[in-house]
Amino acid sequence: MKNNKSNILLYGLLIGGLVGAGAAIYFTSKYFTEKRKINRMKKNKFYEGIEDIFDASGAETPDENIISEQEILDQLYSNPE
Repeated sequence: MKNNKSNILLYGLLIGGLVGAGAAIYFTSKYFTEKRKINRMKKNKFYEGIEDIFDASGAETPDENIISEQEILDQLYSNPE
């Protein structure tokens, strides 16, 4: 009887170890797949931002907030303080 119980415990440990190892492999591969996908998405967004900076069509549209150097000098010297 005692020998039979030790065999059951041994089988339980082996099966539990295999199931645990399988679960660990599954979840780590899933984690690394998601991490790789997120990094690839960040990299693509970075390069899209770089392309937007150097886009030729953006240079043609004037920005209304830009003040010329002469306008700044006029404003500085026009104040009588």
